[in-house]
Amino acid sequence: MSRDFLANPSGIWGLIAAVIVSIIIFFINRRIGRKKHLFDERYQQTNNRSKARSWDAMIVVYLIAWFVVIIFDGIGFSFFLLTALYALHNVTAIITNFFFSTKHE
Repeated sequence: MSRDFLANPSGIWGLIAAVIVSIIIFFINRRIGRKKHLFDERYQQTNNRSKARSWDAMIVVYLIAWFVVIIFDGIGFSFFLLTALYALHNVTAIITNFFFSTKHE
């Protein structure tokens, strides 16, 4: 753990609070959307396309971050963390593609 975190571990509470607030807002938004019938086929198609483009953009972001980490930090923890995130990113893509390709048959 970093010295900054050990000196002031209360910073993690902000992250935990943000996650809790995000979950609460997600469920409130979902409930309002269902009542107003906002989640129709057009919404699903637009949402799926935006997720796909976001996924493609994240691959580019990971590759750029990889080069930046190698240049400024070398092969260390940051590099292996980004490598693990990149691998997990692609494994989840494979799993979800397999799931949805078998679901529609």
